[in-house]
Amino acid sequence: MASTLIEYPAPSASVLDALEGELRWLSLRLSVVIDAGRRQRSVGPPAEYRGLYVTDEEIDVLLSDEEAEEAPPERRIARAARVRADLDSRRDSLRDLPLEHVAREFGLRPEERLVLLTALAPYVDSAYEKVYAYANDDITKRWPTVGLTLQVLSDDPLERVALRRLFYLDAPLSRHQLLASAEPASPAPPLLSRQISLDPHLAETLLGYRGLDPRLLAYARWQEPRAGGGQQEEALARVLHHRLNARVYLGGRWQTDKEDAIAGACGRAGLGLISVKTQAVLRSAEPASILALILRDARLLRSAVLFQDWGAQESESPESSVFAAEAALKLQDHPLPVFFSDRASSPPRLPANLHLQFEFPAPSFEERQRLWTAASEVSAEDASHLAAMYRLGRREIDSAWEMARSLASFRGDDGVVLEDLKVAARMQSQPRLTSLAQKIVPRFTWEDIVLPPDRMAQLREIANQVLYQHVVYEEWGLAAKSSLGRGVAALFAGQSGTGKTMAAEIIGSELGLEVYKIDLAGLVSKYIGETEKNLARVFEEASDTNAILFFDEADAVFGKRSEVRDSHDRYANIEVSYLLQRMEEYDGIVVLATNLRSNLDDAFLRRMRAIVEFPFPEADDRLRIWQRTLASSAPMADDVDLSFMARQFRIAGGNIRNIVVLAAFLAASTGEPIGMNHLIQATKREYQKLGRLVTESDFGRWYEEVRA
Repeated sequence: MASTLIEYPAPSASVLDALEGELRWLSLRLSVVIDAGRRQRSVGPPAEYRGLYVTDEEIDVLLSDEEAEEAPPERRIARAARVRADLDSRRDSLRDLPLEHVAREFGLRPEERLVLLTALAPYVDSAYEKVYAYANDDITKRWPTVGLTLQVLSDDPLERVALRRLFYLDAPLSRHQLLASAEPASPAPPLLSRQISLDPHLAETLLGYRGLDPRLLAYARWQEPRAGGGQQEEALARVLHHRLNARVYLGGRWQTDKEDAIAGACGRAGLGLISVKTQAVLRSAEPASILALILRDARLLRSAVLFQDWGAQESESPESSVFAAEAALKLQDHPLPVFFSDRASSPPRLPANLHLQFEFPAPSFEERQRLWTAASEVSAEDASHLAAMYRLGRREIDSAWEMARSLASFRGDDGVVLEDLKVAARMQSQPRLTSLAQKIVPRFTWEDIVLPPDRMAQLREIANQVLYQHVVYEEWGLAAKSSLGRGVAALFAGQSGTGKTMAAEIIGSELGLEVYKIDLAGLVSKYIGETEKNLARVFEEASDTNAILFFDEADAVFGKRSEVRDSHDRYANIEVSYLLQRMEEYDGIVVLATNLRSNLDDAFLRRMRAIVEFPFPEADDRLRIWQRTLASSAPMADDVDLSFMARQFRIAGGNIRNIVVLAAFLAASTGEPIGMNHLIQATKREYQKLGRLVTESDFGRWYEEVRA
């Protein structure tokens, strides 16, 4: 797996200039410490070990200071104090420098800030590694120890004892993972002998680099402060203005739009945003450590944190429990905003008390229309159609436009047509229903179905109820009068083969929507509660794209509710009630197809927006079906008598299509055009499938031929 290369900008001159003054103070203090150490040493290493140790002369050169080179220790201490006082007096003018920013964001005391400086020195100049090895009197200890750092901070032994608390595990430097141990994991040396170093990413930050810790790239993404627009962004910005440490939960499926609104609101408050993939964190080896790094980087980058898909941590696994407990602990004193996002309206278990909770609304029709117009080169009419059909956010619409351009190039065309945009829009919101539903690719149009005019009008009304939702519910305000979904629940009733599935396909083709035939065998489970879970999954996934859900033979599963005699009856009734509830909440089209309308529960019939009866075709209708089914490039013999076929054989449109297909294969196998003999033979086979007798009254003059 290829590694990701992080390119940081070069540190600014102001950062290095400020650090130069700080390191001058550090060098003075180190010279005092080293001078005291020299007086304590009796004999140095023999000459034959030269190269394995650092000489006095080399250290004198590394820490050379013309003014203090020959001065006694007392004068060096005084000079270091003057340098420190001068640096502290200019602190306000250096507020924007990284070291000052880190100290301010984490509430560090002056002594803790100087600990960071001591640990930072080797990252600025590797010569300090030799200095520290010399001061530690151990060539292998090239980082400052706790004891050495305490000597740098104070000349008073009692004060050094008091300052040990800076290095305790619950102290800010360790709690916020600003310091890292330079010692092996075990056995741990005594506190004074313990080497300390900076966390590598913190060291880069103190040198002026700005970016997310590379260790977090698999789990999070950082956005710099920016402002966008929109009503939700403005509302969230007002919340942050009054409470910078707000804890907010946003429900709803509009993940990218939620993130955009949060990022814009944070941008108005001068904050960036770290978006966290909660599931990825939970799958990591150490989720608690990843969480600590995320919250630390939030302060380093002065950014809010957004935990996406927060419900992922609801499992009872040990890792999830540790993660939740760690989050609750660390968020107690986190001073910046934290957002939680999930599809559920009500938040799952949260590690903090919420200051705000709401369900993020879907982009309005006007907003979607504006986004389509801004992202693509389409007419106002096409933008209106796309906005009405596909409930997509800004990022999905941008992606759909790019995909549509690629589709046009794939065809060899320079311009994007509406059909390209429809295909791309469907791909952006394609539901993941493959295990519970079969995707039907629409092949039919209004010209392919044969129904009475009133039934055709009903089907067009169903399509229009989706196409003009934005007018009725948004422009005319009828949404305020309905607490349920805006979708259409329709019942298609009629014998098998009368066109119920075809009608669903035609509506899908007209609207440019996906049609999914629900697999009832996979949907319904004998285990209590599983059917409801499967139904919930179907409707949640389909809601992303307004897909048409087609429940064929629904009466076989969702029939009339029965009198409760045992637990099986009770749970069967619950399944029926749950389907009713989800149908009412769904914003798309739900079609229940049944061969026996009387078998459906009356509660279904009351909640149907449309009930379409598919009558068995009479002779005139059957003739039109025969004509339309055979209207293709297949060769036809002169003896084909479709009027005879329509008059003699009382069968549904689905059976007619089966006969035509089989007749075509019979003709192809003999190298002949489709003739009456092929149609009659195929009709005989269809009768056999249906269990019907081959009679002379039906087959007429062809009876003797098919009788054999």
